[in-house]
Amino acid sequence: MKTDNNDLNQWTVWKEEGGRIKLVSKTGTSGMIPKGAYLTIEDNNCKFILRVDESRQSEPFEPSPLIADMNLKAIAADRQCKNIVSAYRVKTIDPSDDDLIKYIRPLSIARKSTQEEIDLAMGVNPKSKGPKVFVATIFANENKILRDNNNELVSVRLPDDFYYYQTMICGKTGSGKTVAMKYLAQNFIEETNGAVLAINVKEQDFLKMNVASNKVNDAVLKEWASLKNNAHPLHGFTVYYPSKQEDSDSYRKLTATKQKITLNLRDVEPEALLGLVRNVSDLAADSLPDIFRYWRQMKIQRKEDIFFKDFFDYVNTEDSRCFSTLNILNQESTVTLFPGTYRNIVNGLRSASKFFDDPSAVMLTAEDILANEKMSVVDVASDIQFGSLILRDLLKKLIESKRSKSSDVPLLIIIDEVHQFYNGNDSKNALDDLATICRTGRSMEIGVIFASQNPSDMPPGIPSVVNTKIYFKTEPQGIKDIGSKITTEEMESMQTGFAIASIYDLPQLKVLKFPLSFAGVVRD
Repeated sequence: MKTDNNDLNQWTVWKEEGGRIKLVSKTGTSGMIPKGAYLTIEDNNCKFILRVDESRQSEPFEPSPLIADMNLKAIAADRQCKNIVSAYRVKTIDPSDDDLIKYIRPLSIARKSTQEEIDLAMGVNPKSKGPKVFVATIFANENKILRDNNNELVSVRLPDDFYYYQTMICGKTGSGKTVAMKYLAQNFIEETNGAVLAINVKEQDFLKMNVASNKVNDAVLKEWASLKNNAHPLHGFTVYYPSKQEDSDSYRKLTATKQKITLNLRDVEPEALLGLVRNVSDLAADSLPDIFRYWRQMKIQRKEDIFFKDFFDYVNTEDSRCFSTLNILNQESTVTLFPGTYRNIVNGLRSASKFFDDPSAVMLTAEDILANEKMSVVDVASDIQFGSLILRDLLKKLIESKRSKSSDVPLLIIIDEVHQFYNGNDSKNALDDLATICRTGRSMEIGVIFASQNPSDMPPGIPSVVNTKIYFKTEPQGIKDIGSKITTEEMESMQTGFAIASIYDLPQLKVLKFPLSFAGVVRD
């Protein structure tokens, strides 16, 4: 696109200094270009795309402070401001075939880049099906979406496989992290034809994705229009909840498909029972799956029914605390539990009885989750212990289904408010499985999104296995690991929906804004 020489919002190259290009605004430029914005210089056949990393105001004539006491009328020159800009080269388009790095000549004219030029600078694949987000800035404690040379909102598509390199999202309540996850979930379903499993642990955050978003304003509508999209619901959407959960008035008003779920010991993964054990050592806790495995194998050999009550009675009446065990390698042994460990196991089993063997509920399977264009929400807001059990059980089944090639449906797992879910051995063990998935997710097309209020709330080990980190308004010290130069004041001024980010395979994107999700953001 040719430069419009009548456009007053232009900058003139001053000099190169310390590897940065220094520019100054032309007279009449209406304001300062924000940090993170892109500028384009065209010089003969070459095109240079720059990214602004410093922008400041300068007063060329610097009127004396004494002028305030002299009652003199200001002349035009006294009120003149210039925008001094420092930018670095992001992309050079040079049709010549030599190996010389072309000069950016003094007095060259720079303008705002176009959307196409910004895509080129960022290395965006135009065929990507990844979610679109807006390129934004935090400057002078203001949050703004950048605009291109045509005054259109600048957006960028994330890599379509960024999901499988795992994501960590942090932000205080109301900062926009849950809405962002709804947006990502909807994109994953609609663009990859994949399946989403979301663990809901707070109120009704994820329970209304079957309803088109209506909590909108003019700014939201403009953003949607720039994306050529609008509010629309997810059609393949089911809410699963514990069979003993009481239906409140608000729950009964949900219009989504709802299904009660239960667990049974014939099908449950033995390691899932670790979710029942608290306040014991890992070594002691690991005894429970082996005790259960032996008991279940004994019942199967005798062709007897397998019910949770029978297993509880078996453990609760073992006066010696000595149990036969069967490990994952099918090796038999015995274990004697310490009194404290034994009591904790019995208490854990007693409290879990309500989760099992409800004839009016269904056992959730991998096939229920791994369906094209379906979002499944397991609502455990009323009982985190049940969430620990069901997640651990489901993860084993989902991994097995993917490894055995029983399903080729891409899968995205979302755990909102990890700091609530992560509480003791039960959640720790479930999240250990997720960490394993993180390391092998790309080969199996499984992505995981972890969300919490602060980075310090994340379970140990999770930050080291995620490749995308997105920080909405949160504690500034928590984002040092992504090399952000954001100040405490700028973080405190962060508006809803804006975030600092380190995106897998998209290093140029530093500040972004998520659009409002097209579904699930509903007025009460």
